[in-house]
Amino acid sequence: MVKSKTKWSSSVVIDILLVNFAFLLTYFTCRQLNFDILADFQQIPILSEISSSQLLFCIAAVVTLVRIITFLCFRIYKPIWQYAGVKEFRTLMTAIGVASLVLICLSALLKQFDTWTFFLIDGFFNASLIGFAKFSYRIFQEGRQKDVSSPRTKVLIVGAGPAGIGVLKELRSHPEKGYLPLGFIDDNLQKVGKSIAGLEVLGTTRDLTYIARKREIEEVIIAMPSAPGGKIRDIIRQCEYRRCQFKIVPNIHAILEGKISINHIREVKLEDLLNRSTTPVDLAEISKYLSGKRVMVTGAGGSIGSELCRQVAKLDPELLILFGRGENSLYHIDMELRESDPQLNRELIIGDIRDNSKVFQITKRYRPHIIFHAAAHKHVKFMEIHPDEAVKNNILGTQNLIDAAIKHQVEAFILVSSDKSVNPTSVYGASKRVTEKLIQSKANRNGTKFIAVRFGNVIGSRASVLPNFKRQIAKGGPVTVTHREATRYFMTIPEAVQLLIQAGAMGNGGEILMLDMGEPIKILDLARDLIRLSGLELDKDIKIDFTGLEPGEKLYEELLTPQEGVTATKHQRIFVTQMENIAEEQLLSQISELSELADALDTEGIVAKFQELVPTYEPNRAFIANIDRDNQSDIRSHLINPPQDTETIDPATTDRSV
Repeated sequence: MVKSKTKWSSSVVIDILLVNFAFLLTYFTCRQLNFDILADFQQIPILSEISSSQLLFCIAAVVTLVRIITFLCFRIYKPIWQYAGVKEFRTLMTAIGVASLVLICLSALLKQFDTWTFFLIDGFFNASLIGFAKFSYRIFQEGRQKDVSSPRTKVLIVGAGPAGIGVLKELRSHPEKGYLPLGFIDDNLQKVGKSIAGLEVLGTTRDLTYIARKREIEEVIIAMPSAPGGKIRDIIRQCEYRRCQFKIVPNIHAILEGKISINHIREVKLEDLLNRSTTPVDLAEISKYLSGKRVMVTGAGGSIGSELCRQVAKLDPELLILFGRGENSLYHIDMELRESDPQLNRELIIGDIRDNSKVFQITKRYRPHIIFHAAAHKHVKFMEIHPDEAVKNNILGTQNLIDAAIKHQVEAFILVSSDKSVNPTSVYGASKRVTEKLIQSKANRNGTKFIAVRFGNVIGSRASVLPNFKRQIAKGGPVTVTHREATRYFMTIPEAVQLLIQAGAMGNGGEILMLDMGEPIKILDLARDLIRLSGLELDKDIKIDFTGLEPGEKLYEELLTPQEGVTATKHQRIFVTQMENIAEEQLLSQISELSELADALDTEGIVAKFQELVPTYEPNRAFIANIDRDNQSDIRSHLINPPQDTETIDPATTDRSV
């Protein structure tokens, strides 16, 4: 504290000396211009008898007092000037200008209107001297950086916006990291050829390969946080062609808030390659409906459920109820929440949604206002083998929760659905479509609004294709892809959860909400990207084998059935399907029949009943029908180790575009 006060007082003393030096420079400059301020002030009767030296001292004292008081009012001594930027410079210049204006007004009160020129010149000298003194550290520091003669990595920054400028500032602030920024590239043609923060915009992203070759670029930093994945894919492809390293700045908010550091510049992740920007969320809206509420999350230990718990915990719920069957996964998310927010009021419930009695008792005991239903069997191929489990868990478990929600007047029930429910070819997809029908049949019962949220594959979830790809790459390959043309919609786990939470705030009951997920991505491209981002080369280090579509799988996922229309909502990336009239009694009767078939393990009966319940369901059970139905072990073996009619990518014929 004493050291801080010493620095503050020394800064004031230095400024007093500089203000007086500027005053003397102004005085002698004006004398050379035949303008004598002393003669003007001596015309005032009260000052006429004071000697010239005394009058000069008095005017200097007033000028110094006004300027120092103004500096204090503008808090000029608060910033650490060695880290000062544009904001501090603007504040300093404003303070000097205001002080000059005050001095002009004071002289006007003394009817010395001609003295304004003197104080303008004095202000100019103050700006020059004090400005140089305050920014001298930055000036000399940047000068030293430019003179560094040790070998440095030549860097090209993609994006000349706030993110790119933030990156440039960080690179210049850390010369010890060994980066030498040589230029920007930006797709805004108005910026091309101009200089930003002392660095030239050399061209657009289409010119990247040429610029990288001409300038001998060694590393490219992608500073376009809002760019779609397709654009980033193209940049990476050009970097690979020139054998340049590439990194990315992940978060524009960190740039705008000044939180970005050189440590935030990281390797490109697969999430960065989504064919769209991520979806924003209205935090004010979701906070309003979750704050102070009792929230229950089923499947709380899963990928979606655990992220739901993390995000809901930040919104100040009255109580967070973690309901799940897997004790280990529940333990991990519970420990994480305990460490991140010890004050969070939460209850951990180990239970099964198929247990009707427990579901009702838990709902009665804790009276949740909101239920997020994320518990489900979701492995497509396993549900083809065990369709009875899809019925019991996905459908009957959901029905138990819905009935409990209605009985105990839950405010909102949000179901996690899937794009596989649209024109399903799998038992899993058909089961999710039935749960959507259940939601629509209930719509608004006893004050409870029921909403389904439909989205695609979640990057990073335990059931996604990525963990399998990573495991295969770690073993040295090959990476197995079912079909060359297979495509899927993808989203990140946080994005999926934000959509779920937003849906609860937006829905009125009975809707199916879905996210605009951009263009679908080829699974083959995903495999190539992951191989590349693992630092390996396709075909040379890792090969890709095609295994053929698995039972229940289809080439292309869809977001809407032919009967569904779509309507925009107030959220620019969320849409709602048109309401479907569901005959509730008939639906419940069919579900009851499904339950009986599941108890009897009647696989073909379940599939036939699904076709009755979901007319658009076209089973793709592939080779299952051709295998002895009694030999279940053969079926399991066949699914886990598919037939060896694999096709290896031919490097000569493979389309390498991304």
